[in-house]
Amino acid sequence: MMMKILRAAAAAALAALTLSGCGLFPEEEEALAPPLKEPAAVTYTTTTVERGTIVDSVTTSGTFISTSTYDLSFEKRSGYLSEINVKSGDTVTKGQLLARLDTDELESEIQKQELLVERAQIALNAAKKAEDATSESIRLAEIDYQLQKIQLDEMQDELSKQYIYSPIDGVVSYINNVGIGDYIAARSTLMRVVDPTSLQIECTGDQVSDFQLGKDVIVTLDDTEYAGKVVMTSAESPSLALEKGEPFIRVEITDGLPEGDLLGESVSVELIKQQKDNVLILPRNVVSLYSGESYVQVLEDGVKKERVIETGIKNTASIEVVSGLEEGEVVIIK
Repeated sequence: MMMKILRAAAAAALAALTLSGCGLFPEEEEALAPPLKEPAAVTYTTTTVERGTIVDSVTTSGTFISTSTYDLSFEKRSGYLSEINVKSGDTVTKGQLLARLDTDELESEIQKQELLVERAQIALNAAKKAEDATSESIRLAEIDYQLQKIQLDEMQDELSKQYIYSPIDGVVSYINNVGIGDYIAARSTLMRVVDPTSLQIECTGDQVSDFQLGKDVIVTLDDTEYAGKVVMTSAESPSLALEKGEPFIRVEITDGLPEGDLLGESVSVELIKQQKDNVLILPRNVVSLYSGESYVQVLEDGVKKERVIETGIKNTASIEVVSGLEEGEVVIIK
């Protein structure tokens, strides 16, 4: 009986302790609210729609060449090179001796033949003065003289074929890599002489396909621009294009050649395909293409929005805006 009374008392004490809220466990602390932090503002790199001039052009490089060119060789004779009097880049005059083959043996034969001609001339004169001269004796002397003279002329003509003379006042632009004593075959080009006052610009490569005959171009030499015109293309000279092994064009400067030695000088040649002034222009890298439409991202009151636009002329750096934007609007680059 006593045990039941003790158990009841203990249970009552425990219940009282729990209901009182104090005792063995600490009170829970009230949870703190997270600190408030404003999100960072989004910034963009932008550009402004502006008016200006846009040009669509193609540019290639070229070199001044002479249109009056002479490839020189020993046309009729092969032999050993005895003399070469010029080097590449030398200025020469018309008729100047440039090179010759070994002619010592032939020159010796010519000297002998000149004596035979002289003897025949003396015999002819004597035949005419002889007291017993007849028309037949005089004619025989004339025939002998003429035969000797023909032989001399042929030998001198042969000698002339072993010399190369300059056909013009010009510049030596090329010499074959040969030396004194080397064997030179007939009709093999030994050197090239060009007229440095008769110049055109030659351009080669795939880009020249845009340059059509008669088109106006801009030639730039040492940061100075000159007006030019396309005067020859591969289409008009297919055999020359085949010889070169690639497409080419020729350009003439139309407003006067610059001063100085231009032969071999490099220039740039620009063909303007399209040009518009006072149009809306954007950098090309801000315009994207999707499903056949061009669009940009504009900034309106700090908010990014996409805008479909119509474009016109394009070049590597810029693009013309035909519609969809106004001057002064801000476009996002990234």
